[in-house]
Amino acid sequence: MWKFTRHAVERMKERGYLETDVLQVLEGDVPALVYPSPREETVDLYFGNAGGKFMMIPVDREKETIITVRPMRKKEKAVYNKEVGHEKK
Repeated sequence: MWKFTRHAVERMKERGYLETDVLQVLEGDVPALVYPSPREETVDLYFGNAGGKFMMIPVDREKETIITVRPMRKKEKAVYNKEVGHEKK
């Protein structure tokens, strides 16, 4: 069961992300790419599109904690679209 940090909840509210959309990405309900963080050994980076929003979600997999949620950067979105096979939006 995923836990949201206070920071994640605050950023989601600021950026207009819904908890249900974030969980769709993390639980595999929508296509997602997952990469290990180059900086933190226990962190994975999830890239997905839910609710019409492209997002990047760093999570601590050992603590099952969502660290934050932010929009995908332009290059991240291009890689996501290429890998997942979606048209660029």
